Amino acid sequence: MRPMILAGLAALAACGGGTSIAGGPVEPAGSSSQALTSFMRAAADSNLARMAELWGSVDGPAARTGKPEGWEKRVIVMQSYLRGDSVRVVTDVPVSGSDNQRRVIVALYRPGCVKQIPAIVIRARSGGWLVENIDVSAAGNPARPCEEPTGGLTR
Repeated sequence: MRPMILAGLAALAACGGGTSIAGGPVEPAGSSSQALTSFMRAAADSNLARMAELWGSVDGPAARTGKPEGWEKRVIVMQSYLRGDSVRVVTDVPVSGSDNQRRVIVALYRPGCVKQIPAIVIRARSGGWLVENIDVSAAGNPARPCEEPTGGLTR
């Protein structure tokens, strides 16, 4: 029985660990566009460990700093909102007055719709770029992601 368990764990590790948040060191993103594209690809692949390595603050990735509090749950929530088929960077512009922050908008393609998701991407002190803030509400309701929100007055 024990050899089967070990073989299963080895196979799981070889496949990237599924949705585990624990992960080994990875290369930092070399540009703001690359950081957001990789983050969105990780969300599509349910690779929570990679998402946690690409999301954080100037202090570093959430997976390494352990911040903000409850970061593991936040990554899971972001992943549920940001699943899609593919992405394309629409804009990547500097934040006024900062060489280390960029506003990036990515088009998230899903069957039946395209959503534009804005984000702030920052350069970490240790190098590389991280997604600092992403507007998951722009992605729509995870249960009905292509449905337009109802608003205004109804009869």
